[in-house]
Amino acid sequence: MSNQFLLDLYSTAEGRYNKDSKDMTHGDWMCANTSLNKRPFSFDRYPFQKQIADDMHPNLDCIKPSQVGLTEIQIRKALAILSRTPNTSLIYTMPNERMFKRISKARIQPLLNFDKAFRQEGGDKTKQSMDLMRIGTSFLYVTGSAEADATSINADFVFNDEIDLTDPAMLSLFNSRLQGSDHRINQRFSTPTYEGVGVDRGFKRSDQHEYVIKCRCCNHVQVPLFNRSFVELPGLPDDLEKFEDISDGLIDSGTLDIQAARVVCEKCRKPLNLADYENREWVAKYPSRVLNRGYRIRTFSTHRLDPQYCFKQLFDYKDNDNLKGFYNTVMGESYNNEDQKLSIAQIKMVMGTPAIREPKAGEPHFIGIDMGVTCYIVVGVGTHPRNMRVILATHCHIDQLNGLVKKLDEQYRFVRGGVDRYPYTPTSNALRDGSNGRILPVHYFKTKEVAEEKDPLGEVDYIKVNRTDMLDHVATGIKNHTWAIEGYTSNKDKIETHLQDMIREEVDEEQAVWVKLSGKDHFFHAMAYLASAVTYQNVLHALEG
Repeated sequence: MSNQFLLDLYSTAEGRYNKDSKDMTHGDWMCANTSLNKRPFSFDRYPFQKQIADDMHPNLDCIKPSQVGLTEIQIRKALAILSRTPNTSLIYTMPNERMFKRISKARIQPLLNFDKAFRQEGGDKTKQSMDLMRIGTSFLYVTGSAEADATSINADFVFNDEIDLTDPAMLSLFNSRLQGSDHRINQRFSTPTYEGVGVDRGFKRSDQHEYVIKCRCCNHVQVPLFNRSFVELPGLPDDLEKFEDISDGLIDSGTLDIQAARVVCEKCRKPLNLADYENREWVAKYPSRVLNRGYRIRTFSTHRLDPQYCFKQLFDYKDNDNLKGFYNTVMGESYNNEDQKLSIAQIKMVMGTPAIREPKAGEPHFIGIDMGVTCYIVVGVGTHPRNMRVILATHCHIDQLNGLVKKLDEQYRFVRGGVDRYPYTPTSNALRDGSNGRILPVHYFKTKEVAEEKDPLGEVDYIKVNRTDMLDHVATGIKNHTWAIEGYTSNKDKIETHLQDMIREEVDEEQAVWVKLSGKDHFFHAMAYLASAVTYQNVLHALEG
């Protein structure tokens, strides 16, 4: 005969306490203790999520497209960690206040209010707010990446959501809040933006997990992509290589049978069943890279997003002239339009010898300097800002700048030079005075013309140049191979990184703007100041003529 007292006690304990054990992963814990739409939570809809939910690597980057449920997993994972790890804190960052408020109200607070796994004990009177929530004896901080938040909170775990939309300086500040913790786990998740930036950069230096599928017909293991190698589209011309090149006329002709499009094995061309999860698994491309964990979720990581969905999204994004949005959010792939961003291939084409050559008599030498605690310096020869040869690329601490520039001036006899006026205006003024006005402070401005600003005595104080124009001179010269970069010694990697760290964004009815990505763009600006010096010299020649 059953003991009703024990049954009642068990029922009370089950309703009050979460199921847990030492060998239970966070994903298992979510399934055992949380619910979704009043049903026990599971990974049945998106099985690829399970390994990411379980993974507690201290340095993780995950690339994600939209519509794959990963934000839900991130939030549940954060709450599971705090529930199971007493007296800890986790910072969950969003790029801005609007996104922070949306995720807090729509995603996090409903879980805390209605899921029994996270309900407060009856005697707990802690007030839950949008940015600070108590989970047992632990705390969740949700923030829109404001600087005040980054400097006032210590944490054991930091989850950064949508890092490609977040100021890189803020990401560094939040990560610094882990220094006093024994856990020190930082995991980053984002739809990508551009190649070599943000989550794409983090994934590339990781072990690079891909969600593979093995073909049941030929046993070929592959990562299915939305391209002609994996997607058969009846009626598509053989000479059309990219789906994005499908024209409106071809669509209207009725020759394409998009409803019959299917994912196939790239080797045997038999159909692939994306829902065959028994033959799917996460595989690391570089398993020896143990310091950085990476996951790439793709559209075909799930059977729920089929080729028909991809084609519809592609045509919609094309209609809105937003291929970048299609690749980033639908495909989960970084985008690199060579009209907007210098590619590594373009840069390598103009990289010459790393050796520093001696100056040649009669050549006009110019200098460009991007100033900071570390100053980046380029010396070049040429007579037009889009036709230059950099013969020296170096850097030094700002305390050494005046001495180094004086030494270089003695060697190269600069005709002109440009140095950014801000934020170290006294130092740039000292360079101007020490060179008798040949090296001038440069102020980026919106004016299209090069303009002089003079002091009360009528001497040139600094010059104003158009920022977009000067950066365009450098980028166009590199694309057209009319710029060459030599004499960079050991700075090759830095130059390649800096030249890829800005995007040229078109603005309706306004001039295009070069936008910083990570802020590591110093040699790019040094070259723009070099172009400014040449442009100013040409203006003076024209006036004299």
